[in-house]
Order: sequence, then C-alpha cells, then structure tokens
Amino acid sequence: MRWSVYEIVDGKRKRTQPTHIIASIRNYKKKSDVKPLADAYFQERLQKSRTVQAGASLTDFVTNVFFPHNESRLSKNTTALYRQQWKRLEPHLGSIRLRDVMTPHIQSALDSIHNERKEEISHDCYMHIKVTASAIFSLAIRRRDHPGPNPENQTTVRSYGHKQHRVNGAYDLNEIKQFFHFFPSGDIAVAIAVNAFLALRKPEIEALRPEDFDPVTNLVRIHRNTKTRNDEKLPVIGPLRKIMAAGDWNQINLRIAERAIVKTLKGTTLQWKGWYGFRRGMLTNLWKLGVPVEEAAMILRNSPEVCRRHYLRLDETASKQSAMDTLEKTYLEERINIQ
Repeated sequence: MRWSVYEIVDGKRKRTQPTHIIASIRNYKKKSDVKPLADAYFQERLQKSRTVQAGASLTDFVTNVFFPHNESRLSKNTTALYRQQWKRLEPHLGSIRLRDVMTPHIQSALDSIHNERKEEISHDCYMHIKVTASAIFSLAIRRRDHPGPNPENQTTVRSYGHKQHRVNGAYDLNEIKQFFHFFPSGDIAVAIAVNAFLALRKPEIEALRPEDFDPVTNLVRIHRNTKTRNDEKLPVIGPLRKIMAAGDWNQINLRIAERAIVKTLKGTTLQWKGWYGFRRGMLTNLWKLGVPVEEAAMILRNSPEVCRRHYLRLDETASKQSAMDTLEKTYLEERINIQ
C-alpha cells in the first residue's frame, strides 16, 4: 500500500508516497483477501493517535490534543498566545463536555471576561480570545470530536476593550545616544545597536550569535533560523562594531531586553516606542540626511514602494512646516505702513 511520508530535504518539507508491504502476496493472492487486513492495520494506526473520550471535558481536549497538535506546527509565539488566551477561557468553559459546547457557552465566557476586565485589555485581546476558541473547535470538528458547526462563529466582542494603540514613533540619533548612556555594553546594548544601526527584523536579531560578526571584515552575517530565509553579510558602522566586538553578549531575547529597558527608563524623559521604532527611525534619519529612497530600500532590505511612502509622508510634513515658516518670516519682515 502507499501513503504519504514527509521528510525534510535541504531545509524544505518534501512529500513522497513510498510502497509499504503489509503482507506477502503468497499468503494473500486476491485483493478481497488482503483488504480486511489493510482495514485492520489502518484502524490500529488511528487508535494510536491522540484522541479524547466521548465524555471528555474541553480542558482534556485542549491539554491532551490541541496544544500537542500545535507545538509541532506553529511558532512558539503563536502557541504562547493560544496558551495565554486559554487561561482566560478555561475557568468559564474548561469543565464543560467537549461535545456539548455551543455558541451561548462561548458568548457567556466572553461576556464574563469583559465583566471582569472591561477596558483593562484591548479590543485586539478580545479578538485573540475569539480566535483561540475558533482554533480549538476547528481542530475538534476536523477530528470528529465535536459535531459542529464551530460554536465560536456567531459570537461577538463588539465594543469590548479599548482601542488606544501606541503611536508609531521613531527614535532620532540623539535618543539612540541616550539609550547607550543607560546600556553601554552587554546583551541589551547589542539589541539596541543592532536595531538602530542595522534595522534587522525580530527573527533575524534573535538568531544572531557572537560568531556571526567578523571583526576583520566588519561584516555581520544574517543567515540562521530566520523567517525571511536571508543569507547575506551586512556592513557594520563604528558604534555597532565597538559594542559587538566587546564579545560580552549572548544570543538576544528581545522580550527580556524590553522589560529591562522599560524598567530602567521609568522616571526619565526618554520614552520607549517599541523595537520597530528603531527601524522606522533609521528610515527617518536617512531621509533627513538626504539618502535617496532606492538606497534606503537596500539598507532596510524593503521594497522601494514602502520606503517611498514613508519618505512622502515625512516630506509632506516638512513641506507644511516650511510653508508656515515662510509665512512667519514674511510677517516678521513686513514693515508697517500707516497713512
């Protein structure tokens, strides 16, 4: 018989369908003879897969099936998000029999969470809770552990949670210098410097190791465990070279670094605008220095269209300010002529 087998070849998931011999043709000469054997074999394979009893609770299914199913397929951040939102749902749904969960149960859980937390969490957080519930029952329906349809489909979190998102900020060169005043060396200094002077993306930064920096050529190689699948060497400027060459840093965890930064900045005038503020700040600083949009796109390894939209937005703001400065200057220079 044939069935699909998946292997990792050259970093890619490849599907093949090799032949599997279940029994000899000498013993089973007819197709009708071998079919019951094949059915029994596959029934045995199915019984070995993770499953839940008909009377199992939703907590049993999520713990024994949903989380193990996702850990091998999804990123750590996604599975961590599912676990976080399940902690909010479990007190309200966990003890209910999996097959009995219906739309009113999930809506009641969402309403209860809102009554407890109200505007303390964002609207996006309530949406993540809905998505988690949807993912749980989508898997249960595919496995025939829930009769369907998905009980999350008709639920709503309209007007739940705040929508006050952080303003998209950008760090200028003076603010970057202030960061190095608080963190002159170590893991956090490298995290700040790599963000500020290379504008790498999060998976690229967290995959960096000290051996990726070559102090002879002053190049850093981006190649390991990145979603962008890059393999290239980028030039390192003096401030970053000084911090990386010290060698007193390890693989970077941006979440841990952010907690330390926010804690240190309390009571100071320096504001934390998020890691992407460094990437956005590099594009802004390049624009202020007159770097063409095509060169900026190569430095940030982004499309010229995205960089051009950023340039145009900044240019529009600068043009407005320039126009008003001209009006103010003309007003101040105008002489009073009274007749």
